[in-house]
Amino acid sequence: MEQKYEQEIAAIITKVDANRQRFGARFPHLDREGRYENGLNDDGSWTGSFWTGMLAIAYQFSGNMAYLDELYRYLPVYRERLRSGYTDHDLGFLYQLYAVALYRITGQEVFRDLALEAADKLLARYNPNGKFIRAWGRPREDFRRGKIIIDCMMNLPLLYNASALTGDPKYRVAAYAHADNSRRYLLRSDATTFHTFDFDPDSGEPLGGRWHDGYAEDSVWSRGQAWGIYGFALSYAHTGDPLYLQAAERMAAYFVGQVSADGVPLWDFRLPPAAPQLKDTSAAAIAACGLFELASHGGEAAGKYEKQARELLHALFAYSAAADESKSGILACSYGRVNDTPSHLYSIWGDYFYFEALSRAAGHDWKMWS
Repeated sequence: MEQKYEQEIAAIITKVDANRQRFGARFPHLDREGRYENGLNDDGSWTGSFWTGMLAIAYQFSGNMAYLDELYRYLPVYRERLRSGYTDHDLGFLYQLYAVALYRITGQEVFRDLALEAADKLLARYNPNGKFIRAWGRPREDFRRGKIIIDCMMNLPLLYNASALTGDPKYRVAAYAHADNSRRYLLRSDATTFHTFDFDPDSGEPLGGRWHDGYAEDSVWSRGQAWGIYGFALSYAHTGDPLYLQAAERMAAYFVGQVSADGVPLWDFRLPPAAPQLKDTSAAAIAACGLFELASHGGEAAGKYEKQARELLHALFAYSAAADESKSGILACSYGRVNDTPSHLYSIWGDYFYFEALSRAAGHDWKMWS
């Protein structure tokens, strides 16, 4: 099996090389046929750093300076986005995998400064009354001003790292508070997660869980469950708070217990028979990374989590187009909507987490989120 990991990694790096020529200094997002070049965008949307994150991993595997040169090409885009582009809660995704990663690789202050500027923008979304980071919308917009989402657990490493870089606790305090309210209100008693939760934005009073992605209010969006596994495991890594470890472990137990027979989850774990019975390979890839993160913290369950992570990863081999030269995408059957129609897609976030999980399985933890 180790040989299979290395083969997949080599095929992905070959595809990254080809995609550098296809993409220029633009960003892939998703495509039904696995040809991202049909819909490249200029600013990266919420997913741009999954592509630049793949470049960073490829560099760490190979030491090839061409990947760093490519990453430098994106620096003006990341700078300009903070000045004039749309900045929402996913600044954590975008700048953790770009600015923080490149500061660690190069030690250059330009990337440290960019990471801290992004952390300040993310911190501006913090609501001190409710102690949460609002999702979506511009900070002064009233619509959804009191909403949080489970995805945002993955944005917190940027704030934890900003405190580590500066010695200023304000970023960590906000991240810790948001993680705690996510644990208290997004996590249901059965270890499943709401996708979103609403607070009164002025008083901070909790109002209730809601759905946005996922099938229905009381359903379980599998990718959201995976965000929670990895996100709480990372908050444990950054804080040492055992409540976050327990949250991640409980969510992982539910996820693994609900995965279908072929090892890849449906896009929602509580689908009625009439709903589209579509897979979400990206949920499996994210969950595998979260399970590898849990395994990295040792303890009696470490072996179990590593075994479960590898089982998810092995199931994804059947969906891999890493060696298919006709496609720029890698992992088929990510779930998404196109013109509001449920669809199987290739997604750059699915590709990234598949690459990260393969790296971990092969014994290389590049600490992209720690």
